[in-house]
Amino acid sequence: MNSMVSNNQNAVAHINSAKVVGIFKAIAPRSFEKTFEGIATEQINHAMKICLDGLTHEQVNKGLSMVRDNGYCPDPAMFRKWCLGIEGFGSEQQRAIDSYKGKNAALANILRWRADQSAPITNAEKEAYDRCYEMFNAIEWAYNSDKAAYLAYDAFKENYVEVVKELVAKGEQQGIWTAPKAISSKVKRMVSYAQDYLNSTDGVHAYSASAAGIAKEQFFSITRAEVKEHQDRNNIFAYDKALYELISQKLNSLVWEEERGAA
Repeated sequence: MNSMVSNNQNAVAHINSAKVVGIFKAIAPRSFEKTFEGIATEQINHAMKICLDGLTHEQVNKGLSMVRDNGYCPDPAMFRKWCLGIEGFGSEQQRAIDSYKGKNAALANILRWRADQSAPITNAEKEAYDRCYEMFNAIEWAYNSDKAAYLAYDAFKENYVEVVKELVAKGEQQGIWTAPKAISSKVKRMVSYAQDYLNSTDGVHAYSASAAGIAKEQFFSITRAEVKEHQDRNNIFAYDKALYELISQKLNSLVWEEERGAA
């Protein structure tokens, strides 16, 4: 290929590392954003300068050719290995890393999914969400909902980064998460269990600890507005009862949908 870094001399000392970084970004812009997300341009340029040290123009062009051919950009340390001809080192792992969305895009997907659970999310996004589910669930009930949301979103992004690292270490690429199919008999037992408590005044609050668990396991959420609309204001336990009745309704709906699918 034509030289991407032109210089009559072979000494890399005269190569502008910022120019190499710019070529990275021009060849694979989306991959560049994923690789260097959150890192200042000055830091990227400095890291590239360190990793180019001692390389020839020919070697740098070889590395840039691999960026072009693979369609994604590695970190500076990996780029140096490519320049040195260590082509196989980390290539599969880099492809796995590149298959995952960035943490901000992942958060946007989860927020969309929480509003509409027919929206697709990835395996990594779901795992990261599960690790901080309680924080998301607490947002609507928090005294300072803005702060609760900030903490939940920040926790999700930290978890997502860790989950991606774990999956990449296993060689797993990004995939769409599929909700497990509900088991009718199990769901029916949950509904029966809930109804038993609803019929008992003492049981209304005793059942409270199980409600969130059932909702989480069946992958649906109930908003404060739904409960208020459903509740009987003359009942001292109205809010609790309305919450559990809504859970029962949604569980019964799952049973009906599964039985219809099996028919």
